[in-house]
Amino acid sequence: MSTSSVSARPLVVASDAAFVESARRWCAAAGGEAEPLDDPERVRAAWRKAPVVVVDSTRLDLVRRLDLPKRESVLVVAPDPQLAWRPALDVGARDVICGADENAIVEALVSAMDGSGEACVITVIGACGGVGASTLAAATAQLAVERGLRSVLVDGDGTAGGIDLLVGAEAAEGLRWPDLDGAVGQVAVSELVSTLPQHRGLRLVSHGREGKHVRAGTPVVSATVRGFDVVVADVPRQLDELARELVARSVLTVVVVPRRLGGVVAANALIRRIEPWAGSVALVTRDCPAAVSSAAIERDVGLPVLAELASSRRLAADLEHGLGPTQAK
Repeated sequence: MSTSSVSARPLVVASDAAFVESARRWCAAAGGEAEPLDDPERVRAAWRKAPVVVVDSTRLDLVRRLDLPKRESVLVVAPDPQLAWRPALDVGARDVICGADENAIVEALVSAMDGSGEACVITVIGACGGVGASTLAAATAQLAVERGLRSVLVDGDGTAGGIDLLVGAEAAEGLRWPDLDGAVGQVAVSELVSTLPQHRGLRLVSHGREGKHVRAGTPVVSATVRGFDVVVADVPRQLDELARELVARSVLTVVVVPRRLGGVVAANALIRRIEPWAGSVALVTRDCPAAVSSAAIERDVGLPVLAELASSRRLAADLEHGLGPTQAK
């Protein structure tokens, strides 16, 4: 698996030549060049990367069969939107527009391709336990705050007791996943932001202590993407529905790998599991006794190493005292 940049070409899922020609015209008017596809595998490969997806309502059956991850900016064009709404919702469409209303289609494309209101989403996963993936995720989110960005840390692991403990925010008031799970429809950004716990300027979507899995996190995740500059998610190795959605929405998934042979094996196995949902993937290596080189890991895994993490004897104790990852020494 290799890294890939986000494509600037809108994906058009269609087989009808007249629809494709119209879609080329709509995309050109919005400042983009359409990429018409109808082959299932090519549609799957392009699904995550396109800034917007335009689906001919006659090909909704194809998109539904592929069971693609939910994503923002899916637009269905239909002769009669009322008849297409139900199947369009099944594939995660945010709008269904009549094909005769070309102005509305172009406006929707412009809005989607502009990218405003879309956070930079990063997920962090440990290739194996105890490598500091949660700490790296928390530090990344906090450093974004310190650089003046609106940042939120999303806890994707319901079995870890709550990431608010890691940053020293267990006493911060606000709603956590047990309160938010099950939200339906579109969650208002202003309402979500005002109700989340905040600590040192960082907002948190944290699990509680109960160890419950999130059943329906899409509305909350969508609101974080719309409402923040940076979304950093801590995701477990065994991907549940919430973790898969967070990975699928990410511009980058970071895998933390201990610099030993077992780490390379674990990283390769993890990358194979996340490949159906992940876009760009990169590595961060963690120092350990008898460490192999990061260059060797980069070669054996086949992905770039962004950084090396050094070990710290004081870090665990400092985190236990609530200092948070950027305050700890």
